[in-house]
Amino acid sequence: MDDFNEILRRAIRGDTLSVEVIIKRYRPLINKYSIWDGRLDEDLRQYIELQIFRKISKFKLYEGNPK
Repeated sequence: MDDFNEILRRAIRGDTLSVEVIIKRYRPLINKYSIWDGRLDEDLRQYIELQIFRKISKFKLYEGNPK
């Protein structure tokens, strides 16, 4: 699963493995935004990951050049 567009398409269709791949790929960024009071807040990190998991099915993919 190297092609990100294909991974994202699968995740949008409900493939949980693809969602996990995306979350793992973006974990450093998720961790960055999970810092609270100078430390990693595990609850905040889990909340962000849960929101990605819940909302990814609403993503829209556009093919070609958007105008």
